[in-house]
Amino acid sequence: MIDTHLVARQNDPPLSGKSDVRRYNLEALAQKVLGEGKVASEGTSVLKTLAKEFGGFDKIPTDHPDYIRYLIQDVELVRELSKSLVVDDYVLREHKVLWRLSHITRQGFRVDLDLAKALIAQRETRTEQQKQKLHEVYGLPMGGKKPHTTVAGRAALEKAFADLGVQPVRTKTGEVATGKDAMNQMIEEHSDYPAVVELCQTLLAFNGERSTAQTILQNTRSDGRIHPEVSAAQATGRISVTKPGLTVMGKRDRSNIVERALLLPDEGHVLISADLGQVDARAIAMHAQDEGYIAALEPDKDLHSEMAAAVFGSEGWVGAGKHPRRSEAKAITHATTYGMGAAGLAQGAGISQGEAAMQLASLDEKFPALAAWKRWVREEGRKQIIANAFGRRMRVAPGKEYTQAPAMIGQGTARDLMMEGLLRLPRWLLPSLRGIVHDEIVLSVPEDHAEEAEAAVLEALQFEHRITDEASAVAVTAEASDRGRDWLDCYRSEAGWPEVAREHRDQDSCEDPACTWHRRPVAA
Repeated sequence: MIDTHLVARQNDPPLSGKSDVRRYNLEALAQKVLGEGKVASEGTSVLKTLAKEFGGFDKIPTDHPDYIRYLIQDVELVRELSKSLVVDDYVLREHKVLWRLSHITRQGFRVDLDLAKALIAQRETRTEQQKQKLHEVYGLPMGGKKPHTTVAGRAALEKAFADLGVQPVRTKTGEVATGKDAMNQMIEEHSDYPAVVELCQTLLAFNGERSTAQTILQNTRSDGRIHPEVSAAQATGRISVTKPGLTVMGKRDRSNIVERALLLPDEGHVLISADLGQVDARAIAMHAQDEGYIAALEPDKDLHSEMAAAVFGSEGWVGAGKHPRRSEAKAITHATTYGMGAAGLAQGAGISQGEAAMQLASLDEKFPALAAWKRWVREEGRKQIIANAFGRRMRVAPGKEYTQAPAMIGQGTARDLMMEGLLRLPRWLLPSLRGIVHDEIVLSVPEDHAEEAEAAVLEALQFEHRITDEASAVAVTAEASDRGRDWLDCYRSEAGWPEVAREHRDQDSCEDPACTWHRRPVAA
């Protein structure tokens, strides 16, 4: 069985973003490859015409001759397409990958329905309380759907942000920005300031933005589970989990970490999570074959410290522990991985463009094979279609090859290394799959078999990989999370906030005034 959609994207790779999405539906593919489309009626599809005639797609009589003719042509078009599309080894591997990932949809993720309803109710209450406060203290109008966008509303917000002592994001005309992106930016920048986060979340609610709890509840089926859709829709093949989106649920942002507490293991189970270590950098190392860069990724070394030593020197650092300038080197590591230039590095690291250029030059001098590979892949990117060592073909936008070409190889290969680990996973663990977020997988396993499951997952995800028989191997490493009574609980050891631990959330109170769980009542 062949999925013509998967094959078409490998034959004719999409651009990044959503601009190319419609190029891969059956109608578009048939028109492009075969020169003919699906049955049409009055300028639209027969299916839409029939749905309009009978009052809905589900009301179309299954024996209607136009409906039967429509279905027959669908099958015939797919059959003809399959003769024209090239099925290579990568596509065959991709079918195996997505079959394994389909267990996430099939099994579903159990939802804490009581917590979801409580969080929704609390959000509505807080929104009304905040709206009333903004009205009484700052003069926010109470009428209308979006009172915060009126002249009086924006004036009220000016006063509210001023009282909090923070500068709001502004529009091009200098007014307080209240859109989704602006509010999320403010939440990220002031995640440790509850009053600012509360105000921004209220404005998101004013905009009609659904909370994660609302989205999860909306997508929960009658079995008390979400069954998200899983696809390789991104240009680099990175996996998207949607309806609801798991990749946007909080982990590192204190203002929304409670979102992951909404997802639970099966009864008698615990959740385990495992993620690959610095896999994008390892992917670049495999392709660049720079021995110094590969050595910096050895299991007993810290990449960011090694990069700091390469750029800033080893003064004050003897190779053990963390380099004193390790945090500064993180931006340089990402610049290397994603093909960032001096301007991008300067902005990300908060340094001058001249200093950024000097740091990148030091990096090129320390890792000459890596520098040569980046020059080569950027030149390859001018051809628009590039392929990683696994055989995934990707399209580089014209004029974007400087950053896109190395980034696509890095991200696409990192993704395929993760998929290699997934393919190595024992079949008995496949029904345990609950989610995948970039370089991390989540599983629900019986509590009395958790140790065995963790060992099997780590064995699958950790291996040495060489892109050719002659190439130097690079180790792919992984680390398991804590065993969790909910998804958030899996990260209690790595996070610095007490409420990440389910045990802490089960307590009646907390002395930490910034605790996002105990600063308001939460249903058990």
